Amino acid sequence: MMEQMKRETSHSREKIISFTAKNGAVIGICCVLIAFQIAEPRFMKIDNILGVLNSSTLLVVMTFGMTMVMAVRGIDLSIAQVADAAGVMAAMLLLSGKNFLVAILGALAFGLLVGLINALLISYLGVPAIIGTLGMMFIIRSVELTLTDGAQPQILFTLPADRVKNFFFIGQESVGPVSVLILLTIVIIVVMYLTKERSVFGRHMDAVCGNVDASLLAGINVRRVFASTFVISSVLAALAGVMLVSRSGNAVPRGAETYLTDCFVAVYIGTLISSRNKFNIIGSVIGALFVGFISNFITLMGMGIAYKNIFNGIFIILAVALGVLKSKVHS
Repeated sequence: MMEQMKRETSHSREKIISFTAKNGAVIGICCVLIAFQIAEPRFMKIDNILGVLNSSTLLVVMTFGMTMVMAVRGIDLSIAQVADAAGVMAAMLLLSGKNFLVAILGALAFGLLVGLINALLISYLGVPAIIGTLGMMFIIRSVELTLTDGAQPQILFTLPADRVKNFFFIGQESVGPVSVLILLTIVIIVVMYLTKERSVFGRHMDAVCGNVDASLLAGINVRRVFASTFVISSVLAALAGVMLVSRSGNAVPRGAETYLTDCFVAVYIGTLISSRNKFNIIGSVIGALFVGFISNFITLMGMGIAYKNIFNGIFIILAVALGVLKSKVHS
């Protein structure tokens, strides 16, 4: 009888551990959001939620880039700096009298160039990703500060309305009740989901992440797959930089650097949505939105950046710990 009770207790414990490992992330996110609502009644108001969704679009787009790179066991430390510099470039082009299309395409071309350089260095010359992208981050930062005379803000909202109307449409206008930023991000989510989760390229990424040697034997061009993720990452970062400047009406050098840590938190939280800790697009969306709600709560409570860093650190540790727990359960 005692032996049977022990077996039942052990079985129940295993079921609880398995359930926690599989659904711990979702349960944890819901608990945190409920706690935020209890602490600050304004948190769950519709206007506040819509504001968070709108402001989180930038992080969602940047997180996709980091997701693609990390999905092939890489890392891109230059992603926030690319967004920062691309936004400054777009603003400078507008201030110099260029058309809004030239400003946007110029910023995206800059992201493409950085992505190609990262791809060449890392995928074809063998420079470690952490070293190559860290070096690129410092180079971009130095050039940006030089061009802006030591981080001088590029103010756009003082320009005549007809010169910036089309550019501001991206970040400040709405189609009905939904902002253009949210609509644009939904389109990007669909494109990235199809690319990562439903395409041959996405399957090749999964193969490279699983076993590089087996991927080579299967005829997959591993270098090209690895390189492509860095190009995608930089282009998405540049697009996020344009979105940021269009929303705020000015470009502040080094203003987007804090997004780097946010991207890491969002990506790691996103892996917990997957049954096998897989880097995935839907999980990254959820992770980015969660990070956006954390930032919003800190703002509502009047806390400083230090508290945000504490939250980020805690959630990165918890995400990794839950990931390890989930791996043990599956094994």
